[in-house]
Amino acid sequence: MREQPWRRFVILFSLAANRLRAHYMDRSGLIITRPVLITANPTRLVDMLNTMSLGNGKVYGMDPTMHMCNESCKSKDTQCEVGDQAIGWIEDKQRQKLLIIAILWRSQGLFSRGTTCYRVRDEDGVEYALKDCWVDKEKRNHEEKVLEIVRGIPNVVTLVDAWDVEYEGESDSTLRIRKGHGDKFSPGFRCKYHRRMLLTPCGEPLSAFSSKRELISAFRDFVVAHKAMIGRNVLHGDLSPNNLIIHEGRSFFIDFDHPQIIAQGSTSVRSNGSVSRGSTFNMTRLADLIVGRAPCHICPFAFSMQ
Repeated sequence: MREQPWRRFVILFSLAANRLRAHYMDRSGLIITRPVLITANPTRLVDMLNTMSLGNGKVYGMDPTMHMCNESCKSKDTQCEVGDQAIGWIEDKQRQKLLIIAILWRSQGLFSRGTTCYRVRDEDGVEYALKDCWVDKEKRNHEEKVLEIVRGIPNVVTLVDAWDVEYEGESDSTLRIRKGHGDKFSPGFRCKYHRRMLLTPCGEPLSAFSSKRELISAFRDFVVAHKAMIGRNVLHGDLSPNNLIIHEGRSFFIDFDHPQIIAQGSTSVRSNGSVSRGSTFNMTRLADLIVGRAPCHICPFAFSMQ
């Protein structure tokens, strides 16, 4: 699932000391079956071999709402829908196919959200960032709601659309997948829904800055935008180089997985991201310093804008 994050689940089989086990993995965790002694149940081994050799994409957990090109797509006998234009396609909310131009980022963890971000292009040639992830049921619409709160703030990405990925006419989730194999779940099971969001603009990593001037301007934009979000009682909660992009000389905040809503009268929140408590005050203060609205008696900033 690290190399193929677009899979809904993975099924593996292990054989040791004549004992066969099935291993099922999805974004909610791992299930391992009790061992089957193949010397006493040889048909189970045959069933496993048939499954692995004759099964279709559905059996292997492939997502039918997207396609990633492979070597077979280059065969003369295969008609690939994207040709040489892209590396695959993915469906939007209206089930229209968007071309996948590149994989921008993918999480390395086997479980949890399984976030993958793509650069996609619609039929009119307009490019977007598409975020594909598996979200806890309790936070199913959290990122979408936060992006609506901060809509219109300069230097914050704009939400174009958000939706549940559907599988056979229903919202896809780990609970729905597992229900086909029984209704018993471990006490720690957490249902995750398959979600996608279309965002604009689709930029480059902060590390791709073209000059010192652009980098310093980007930092200024980030701090000012952060202060504006706090003005709407939103703390981003996960400030890192991975969550900042540059597009056509402008910088933008991305990735609103961890934002917290600041209670009225409070200056901090407990965050699950990489920002510690008290960051609201610190970032607001830094914003004033950078835009020249407050004196700094500790260390004057002197940037060379070459």
